[in-house]
Amino acid sequence: MSELNLELKSAMTELKSAIANACPKSTVEKLQKQVDALDVKLADKTGYDSGGTALIDQLRSNDDVNRLLRDKKGSIFLNFDAKTTREILQTKTVLTSTGQGFQTTGVLPLDRIPGITPEPRQTLSVRDILSAAPTSMAAVDFIRVSTPLGIASPVAEASVKPENALTFTSSSEKVRTIATWLPATRQILDDIVELNGFLLSSLPYYVNLEEELQLLSGDGTGENLHGLITQATAFSTSLLSAASGWNKIDIVGRAIQQITAAKELDPTFIVMHPNDWFGMRLTKDSYGRYILGDPQTNVTPMLFGLTVVYTTSIASGTFLIGSGSPIASQIRDRMEMQVEISTSHSDFFVRNQVAIRAEKRLCLVVKRPASYITGTFSQSPA
Repeated sequence: MSELNLELKSAMTELKSAIANACPKSTVEKLQKQVDALDVKLADKTGYDSGGTALIDQLRSNDDVNRLLRDKKGSIFLNFDAKTTREILQTKTVLTSTGQGFQTTGVLPLDRIPGITPEPRQTLSVRDILSAAPTSMAAVDFIRVSTPLGIASPVAEASVKPENALTFTSSSEKVRTIATWLPATRQILDDIVELNGFLLSSLPYYVNLEEELQLLSGDGTGENLHGLITQATAFSTSLLSAASGWNKIDIVGRAIQQITAAKELDPTFIVMHPNDWFGMRLTKDSYGRYILGDPQTNVTPMLFGLTVVYTTSIASGTFLIGSGSPIASQIRDRMEMQVEISTSHSDFFVRNQVAIRAEKRLCLVVKRPASYITGTFSQSPA
């Protein structure tokens, strides 16, 4: 815009000089064309209303300019008021939402919903079906019977009674640590109010998620827990009858039969994948009626009196049936969930960074492995 103003000023200076020196008419007309061209340029560059007064109109309506053009001599002074200057000489930019922008780069306010929407998270429920107790030690020992007592015998009067015997085995489970951490700057935690609370809830969730996976499938190697599935007894497919036919519900019933026939503790729960549970839940009889309850009623997930826990923490097609009694198994908590924030890591202090850590310590003691049965719903009769 400044270049156009200078160009206009130069043209006007030349116009006055030409008139003062009585230039030929052709020169005056040439300068007039330059002024007209500049006026067109200014009209294109500015955003004023087309209904306003253009520069060429201002010049043509000026008596002094007309006198100079007629007499070819003399001088004039052109004065523009503030309004005319704004409308004709200044550049205008139309303000739009797109131009100003939103969020961090714009000036328009936002109606932001408080908090941070978390990613999809499954419900963690395996711990709830097991017994738990605290411990103050780094390892938990327990003693179980390896050879039980024999059955007593009827004895005749004055006869020697038969002697009995039994043996014990000592077992131990080491307390393990499940943890995770996340680096962050102190500034981001201060500037985004919701972030601090989000992290303090998210890190413990993922520790608890790993705990659930370990309780079910930990193989006991390294720092893994010794889970239920890896210690459970395999389902006996010989209990199924190919001639009579079988389905997933039959497998659950036969697994319960296997536990009770082994004189183990009566099971209280069954863990399975949601795909397997809803496959059973939608089973209908020959009349099209749902056999596990009306879909319009709130039916507690149960099979044969067992609480059904459906979770994606177990593989689809796999099941685990067992007891939540502390006689069968027990979680021993050495340290409940702890979340700590510290600058004591590497050069975090000088960088104004913090480390956020969530962790817990526990072990799983499975005293009666035979009280748990695991298998797949795709198994065929032996």
